[in-house]
Amino acid sequence: MILFSISVHEQPYVIADQVANFLRFNPGAAIVLHFSAWMPEAEVDQTKQLLSPYHHVYCNRTRLWSGYADGTQMKMHVVNFQYALEQNIPFTYFCLHASNDMFVKSGLDRYITQFDSGYNLAPDYDTSDWIHLQRARADSRLSKMMRRYGLKKILGTQVEGSFYKKEIMNVVVDRILRDGYHEINKIYAHGTSRRLSTLLNGKYMRALQRRLAIGLFYAKEEFYFPTLSQDKVHQRALYNYCYINWQDQLNISPADIDNIRSGNYSGLRFYEQYNVPLDEIRFFAVKRVDRKMDDPIRQYIRQLSS
Repeated sequence: MILFSISVHEQPYVIADQVANFLRFNPGAAIVLHFSAWMPEAEVDQTKQLLSPYHHVYCNRTRLWSGYADGTQMKMHVVNFQYALEQNIPFTYFCLHASNDMFVKSGLDRYITQFDSGYNLAPDYDTSDWIHLQRARADSRLSKMMRRYGLKKILGTQVEGSFYKKEIMNVVVDRILRDGYHEINKIYAHGTSRRLSTLLNGKYMRALQRRLAIGLFYAKEEFYFPTLSQDKVHQRALYNYCYINWQDQLNISPADIDNIRSGNYSGLRFYEQYNVPLDEIRFFAVKRVDRKMDDPIRQYIRQLSS
């Protein structure tokens, strides 16, 4: 059974629309939602009411103060995994998503059972000037965990559409909770204080961090999960199952969706850069779909057959 972990922060009707989409293309799956602490209580309550007809949709009681590329997205998936264990939610695969992902094709449940996990790496990864990779290399807590567990290489990937077996994710979360959850050891975990989140995510503080604390706040979700699982993964899907058009500012077209549904991956421009055979790629979802109910791509997806 699949468990989808999604972090959300706005638009109750859009959240309900995403949940309906995920369950339509993945019948039998479960979903655990993390609501950003920035989201007003009235909107959270409205969302829960809209979701009440759905079975196997869980709303995590823990709410962190979310920020952009500051490490809190990683923690939201960690607390969602913890919540799933506490609630005894049955699942075998943990699949990571954002609030602007949507499914366009069914069959994910049959596909992922071939693998322990799935995520992509660029062929020029070692020489990449990717800014978050530079920050990951400067992350003393990540380095400490890698030394402790004998992990040889920092791995990074898009988080959307990556997945891990439950037992692998259990190990990863234990490792993060021991050494990687708190920015200041056992004193402060970013996202747990409104005042400090507001202060540290301010424009000038972020600029200062990039100079003086480059490895402290960044998109940790793109590195912690693949890096801390590398010694446990034996069979990996070579690409995330969520298509992102990085060459066109993450814009998705109806033609992209049609190509995914028909399996015509050669029609997707982005993958010319990657040394992954097309016959080893499978896509079932897309990003980015605007968080508006009347968005044309959202409307196009809504009328698709499952």
